Amino acid sequence: MKQWSTLILLACLFQEIRAQKDTLPPTKEQTEFDKVNARRIRDLAFAYQTQNYSPRSYACPPFLDLGSPKKWYILSADIIPEFIIGSERIPLTVHLVPRYMVRILHDNEAEGDSSFAVRTPSFMPGAIVYIPLQYEEPESPTISYMGIALFHHSNGQDGHEFKSDGSFNLYDGNFSTNYIEPSFHIRKRKYLTAPVSTKPQDPNRNYKELYGRAGLELHFRTADSLKSSYGNQRINLQLGYISVINYWNEYQGRRLSNYYYGENYRVVFNATYIAGKRDKGLSKLEKRINTELNYYWRIKGSPNSSLFATAGYYGSDPYNIYYANSYFFLRAGIALGFFIAPKVN
Repeated sequence: MKQWSTLILLACLFQEIRAQKDTLPPTKEQTEFDKVNARRIRDLAFAYQTQNYSPRSYACPPFLDLGSPKKWYILSADIIPEFIIGSERIPLTVHLVPRYMVRILHDNEAEGDSSFAVRTPSFMPGAIVYIPLQYEEPESPTISYMGIALFHHSNGQDGHEFKSDGSFNLYDGNFSTNYIEPSFHIRKRKYLTAPVSTKPQDPNRNYKELYGRAGLELHFRTADSLKSSYGNQRINLQLGYISVINYWNEYQGRRLSNYYYGENYRVVFNATYIAGKRDKGLSKLEKRINTELNYYWRIKGSPNSSLFATAGYYGSDPYNIYYANSYFFLRAGIALGFFIAPKVN
């Protein structure tokens, strides 16, 4: 009996020692490991986050880009591929953006069109560096960061910028400019409780996001003949709202995988004010303001495509040498981009 009492006492002492060991503070090596690991996860997640709020590409089929002096196009598109340099070892993210805007014209004999011409497309290669300011983890309610963009914009033409009557040469007139844009970005996220009836969704994990940016676009080395009318400064504002829902794959009412985030829709408002001196009749307020309201509905099952519709006003058409044109427009089609939030395991 005495032997059993001794064994029980030793077992209790062992449990006590192990409990004390479990409550000891982590070693210096473990603390450093945890710190480095958390930083790497944060840096990689930040690279993914910048994708979610970058511009969308779009393509409009015939008759779905209306309002310009050309009435409609065979195809209207703004292609914005983003090649991203970012990892768990880099504290900032770089987007390389070979942007390309194109409008395929329907034939207009009065303008000399005879082959569904792509008239003076816009080539806009550039890069953006994003630097986090407030960012703790992938699902932080608030994040903020800075952006520094450098872009070139030209139309690949070398004709005279103006016709003999002083009007813009929209056929093959040269257009070229460059700009740098510092910008501030912020995102606010609010998690919601999903109603019980909204299967298949997890409660307490749906969320809404409000994001925005403000940038100052500074142009330099604009084509000499266009400097006085183009305007060398632009104030760019954006405000977006995203609805994100939790989904999981299921079969006959049973889950097949962990839940994942899927964007439901987003609404984005963009506005630009063109500052600086402008001649050629472009100094009035209605020639300096561009605004548009966009609605994107993500195609179910696709992480990178959506249907979209846009209504807006161009005081100065952003399509290279067409910038003297002002008009209200309606646009619809397919948009491409990063429409899905990071997966949660």
